[in-house]
Amino acid sequence: MSLTALVQNWWMMAIRGVLAVSLGVALTVWPGLTLSNVVVFFGLYAIIDGAWSIAAGLRATARVLDTWPVVLEGAVSVVLGVTAIVWPFLPRGFIYLLAAWGVITGVLELTAARRLPRTSRAHWLLATAGLSSLFLAVVVALLPHADEHLITRAIAVYAEIFGVGLFGAALSFPQQVASSLPSHATARPAR
Repeated sequence: MSLTALVQNWWMMAIRGVLAVSLGVALTVWPGLTLSNVVVFFGLYAIIDGAWSIAAGLRATARVLDTWPVVLEGAVSVVLGVTAIVWPFLPRGFIYLLAAWGVITGVLELTAARRLPRTSRAHWLLATAGLSSLFLAVVVALLPHADEHLITRAIAVYAEIFGVGLFGAALSFPQQVASSLPSHATARPAR
């Protein structure tokens, strides 16, 4: 995945970040959420985020192999989201599915980050987003019988960290390219 392809579509990743932070805030401030409600909200989020991720990957380049981690992450999210919408009455079983999703998407996000130059802030921010997905998987797997509030809070914290990481990475893409240009390429012409 090239930095140039991501720069051209930075706004798509920024929207994914805003969407994730919005989910986290909604789960934090919404009073009286049941685990079934959280499953449905997360399912809707996963479908929208997954579809947006697939669109961003396909729009970034004509060669899908260049963006396969992003496209595959989107497909996994859509499948999880549909499963959550169809299966909201078995929320405890969903916890294990959510943990598996966290592992898969975390690995794919780390793979996408690895394909970026390590000197870029985008690399480290995207890696942070991937680690937050893995963190969610571990926490949720350790809390299968925890109370609904604790599970909801874990998902909210994940969404907020993930969203901030994606949003920060998206904003750093154009800056990374601008800083890598020769100084005469960014200078204004003399009048």
